Amino acid sequence: MLRLLNIIIPTRWVKRILLGLVVLFLFSLGGTLLGIKYLSRDLPSLDSLQAIEPSVKTVIFAANGDTLREFYTENRTIVSLSRIPVSLQHAVISVEDRRFHKHYGIDLRRLVGVVWINLTTSRSPGGSTLTQQLARNLFPKLLPSQKRMTRKFREWMVATQIESIYTKDEILAMYLNQIYLGKGSYGVQAASHTFFAKNVWELGPAECSMIAGMIQRPERYSPFNHLDRAYERRATVLETMIIAGYLSRAEAETIGALEVHPVKGSVAHNTSGGFAAYFVEEVRKQLENDYGASRLYKEGLRVWTTLNPQYQTWMEEALENHLVKEETEREYPMTRALHDSLVALGEPPEKIEYLQGAALLEDVRTGAILGMVGGRSFAEYKWNMTTQATRQPGSIFKPFVYLTALQNGYVPCSILMDTPFVLDTGVSLWRPKNFSGRFKGPMTLRYALSRSVNTPTAKLFLDFGLAPVLENVQKLGFTTPMPRVPALFLGAGEVTLREVVAAYSSFANHGVYVKQHLITRVESAQGEILYQVRIEQREALDPAEAYMMTNLLSTTLKEGTGVSARWRGFTKSGAGKTGTTNESTNAWFCGFTPSFCGGIWVGFDQALPMGRGATGARMALPIWADFMGKITDQKGEEPFIRPPGIVEETICLKSGMLATSGCDSIASEVFLPNNFPQDICDLHGGQLHDFKGVDKDFQTLDRDDDEF
Repeated sequence: MLRLLNIIIPTRWVKRILLGLVVLFLFSLGGTLLGIKYLSRDLPSLDSLQAIEPSVKTVIFAANGDTLREFYTENRTIVSLSRIPVSLQHAVISVEDRRFHKHYGIDLRRLVGVVWINLTTSRSPGGSTLTQQLARNLFPKLLPSQKRMTRKFREWMVATQIESIYTKDEILAMYLNQIYLGKGSYGVQAASHTFFAKNVWELGPAECSMIAGMIQRPERYSPFNHLDRAYERRATVLETMIIAGYLSRAEAETIGALEVHPVKGSVAHNTSGGFAAYFVEEVRKQLENDYGASRLYKEGLRVWTTLNPQYQTWMEEALENHLVKEETEREYPMTRALHDSLVALGEPPEKIEYLQGAALLEDVRTGAILGMVGGRSFAEYKWNMTTQATRQPGSIFKPFVYLTALQNGYVPCSILMDTPFVLDTGVSLWRPKNFSGRFKGPMTLRYALSRSVNTPTAKLFLDFGLAPVLENVQKLGFTTPMPRVPALFLGAGEVTLREVVAAYSSFANHGVYVKQHLITRVESAQGEILYQVRIEQREALDPAEAYMMTNLLSTTLKEGTGVSARWRGFTKSGAGKTGTTNESTNAWFCGFTPSFCGGIWVGFDQALPMGRGATGARMALPIWADFMGKITDQKGEEPFIRPPGIVEETICLKSGMLATSGCDSIASEVFLPNNFPQDICDLHGGQLHDFKGVDKDFQTLDRDDDEF
């Protein structure tokens, strides 16, 4: 027995009390352990805490380094603590967690004070440390913002784990790069760009203290929304910095007297709208396909592209200006201006019914896409008409037919017959007609191509058929299935503008086909090179064949269906071809210089007639001549280089044979090696001799033909 204050306690009671205390302790310990286990059941593991990496945005750059667009789930750019001004670090610590360097994730002294204030007043101040705020921001789903004790306990647990793994400087750096500061900006670097249009390391103390004040309530203290409140909050921040010992009263008053001038930053948005929208969307799709959506939007890629912003601007302006002009002159019932007015009134049409257009520009030597206009408004119509839309090519397909003719023994001065022609296809009778509705009899191959005359082109089918033409277009990069019908010679079937530009680029590039590309380099957020472009090329044509086609197509711009390019802005050496389909549902032009190849398509989204005279020469060529004229004026004159072996002879344009002194219509003509006329003209008298004074430009017959 025990004696306590003269009270005798039986031994059996002492044992029972001790046993009860032990049981109570064990139950409490067990309950605590169970509670901890329950509260931590889905908290992040130590491994995940050791590998914390906030989501980072992907930045898309143009070829000159300009930022085109940014993709992100959170607009954030990570910067090291050494690049964040000390004044900003001190301001944040002062106003958000003055004892940051003295606690281990939980500030017990501050916590007791907060509890006392909550019990004795109606105020409810926050007691979260920077580490606790970081924990909430890193794991918002696990630590929701509701004020519950269970959430607070879980938050403490994560905060203490973070403190056990990272140093104070590392925690502060993560916090400053993670915290939300309004207007979609996460972290102080993104906020600096958003509110002041400069880097965080360029901020002064007045701006730093204002950013620090925004953390508590970003929208309320935004200098864009409420500049007066932002100043009041900054004064509070400066006062806390005095109390924390970071500033003297005089220093704080000096900073407080400084005006802050918010400037909306020029950072690109997390959308694919705006400048070069169709190009950027193609880049985005390629990145998502190659690296996945998570890496694109969260891990931060640095992507350098081929886009030339100046060329892109010229292309967009040329296309829009010309289509507006055509809409006005043709008095279409629906124009883009009317469509936009209806949208503004809240009455958007169900379909895009105004005139559409597309443009593509390629570097013929590298395959780099320098500019892309996939339509008139990406916001309203995201279907890219350079890469996704397949349309009938019409006469723009003819160069591939004439290429095949040269390979099968024809020469530029071969005489073709423009006369009525009927072909039994086995299914129906095919009667090709010329755009003009007239037939002109004999003409040279060069003339037939440059004036885009249908009937002599169609008759070539009788000579070599479809197979060699299909083989050529496959070599030149077409992947869209082609119809195996004679009408293919006149552009039946459907192709994309991107395929047309790639094929024509091979003519300009001495017969070498180059794979098109939009991206030159991709880096991770840490600077690791993930992708570096390699130019993929192969010989599709013999260089002499490519030169012959270039030479033939140059006549289109000199005196054929593309002659108007000369007074529409394009004055340098060039070659190309117009294209118009039945009822003018599609209008094309694709032209090139020794360096650049540009293609244009114009039409309605649905294959509807554009009206009388809506040819490639009128609807598409002016757009090309406008922007390509500016590009070549900047680049300077470039001649097409003639490869070795090309033969030049003076020929009679009426017989296609070697000219004599009696021929009245002659021209200097070029030929493939071992494939040029051997016979002297038998239509005119005279002797064969050297015509050294003949103008090298090909002479003109009467011009009353297609697509003018």
